[in-house]
Order: sequence, then C-alpha cells, then structure tokens
Amino acid sequence: MSRAERFGAGIGIAILLFYIASTTQLIDKANALTLALAFAIGPVAIVGVRRLADTLEPDLKGATLGTARLFLVVAFILFTVMVVVQQMVGLQFQQFLAQAPDPASTQALRVVYRGVNLVQLGLDVSFDIFYCLGVIALGATVYQHPSFGRLVGGLGIVSGAALLMINLAAFPKVPVEVGLVDVGPVTGLWWLLLIGLQIRRRRQNPPSLVAA
Repeated sequence: MSRAERFGAGIGIAILLFYIASTTQLIDKANALTLALAFAIGPVAIVGVRRLADTLEPDLKGATLGTARLFLVVAFILFTVMVVVQQMVGLQFQQFLAQAPDPASTQALRVVYRGVNLVQLGLDVSFDIFYCLGVIALGATVYQHPSFGRLVGGLGIVSGAALLMINLAAFPKVPVEVGLVDVGPVTGLWWLLLIGLQIRRRRQNPPSLVAA
C-alpha cells in the first residue's frame, strides 16, 4: 500500500471507530471536535465505499456490487442530512430552553422539541433502509470474493438483514423503546473486519494487479 492509501485507511478506521463509539453512547457530548467527526462520517464513508467498489469490480461480474455502491452512497447522504438536522435541532433547543423566561415556556418548548425531533428520527429510518440494503448487497458481493469469503459475506448479509427487520418492526419508535436490541454497532464491526481484509489484500497484491 502507498502512504496515501495507508493514510486514507487510517482516517476511515478512525471515523468508523467514532461512529461505533457514538452509537453505543460512549461519546454523547457535542463539541467542535465531535461535531466535525460526526459530519465527516458520511463524506468519508462515501469515498471509502466507492474506493472499495473500484478495487473489487475487476474481479466480479453482475449487478450486486453496483447496487451495493448505489444504496450505500444514498445511505450516507441521508446520514449526513440526519446528523446535521439532529445536531441543529438539539443544540438550538438547548439554547431556547436556557433562555426560557418561565416554567410554562420551558414546558411548551419541550413539547415542540418532541415534535420537531421526529424529523431526524424519520431521516434515521430512511438511512437505515438504504444502509441495510447496501450492507446486504455488499455482503452478497464479498461472499463470492476469494479474498473475503463466505463467513465475512454471510456476516454482512445477516447483520444487515437483522438491523433492517429490527428497525422496521420497531417503527415508528426506535428499537430500544420497544425492548429490541440495536445491532447497528455489529455492522460497524463488520466494516472494520472488511477494511482490515481489504488492507491485507492490497498488501498481498502488487498495485499493477489491483484496480486503482
């Protein structure tokens, strides 16, 4: 791997670890750094998905990889919109509550916030739909690839399908509100495994034999 490729892989892994930490509530305090990292997840993920698809494409035939790439790009566009709306609404309402002149105004703001917050929750479900379908399609793609194998591909298919079914079963609430487990972090760990195997694959193959 070139120095640029190692740097890109490192950035991708760092962003992915931040995503896993945020979804498991290990990081929940908004500041300039965490906001910048949260806003970077979508764009970095889109670049990573396209790069991964480009390196896999010469070895594969069929429409599964193209479907995975399309669904995942749409998913991370929606993810970026969701995160920006989520943080904008949350931070602005914190300021509104701090400036509320009396308890009645505070209560009214909290009611309004619950209604407005449904917008980002709806965007979150939209992201989940495209993300899960993309993970399933990508899992089906790497299932056929000798550098990844059936175990890795099967894990992607199963985790993506489980996440989709859980979110749709809980709709319009989030899974934890109805006693279901959020398996989103499991797909994050799957991405770490996929990236690790891709790094190994790039090291084992001369650049001239792997699509750029």
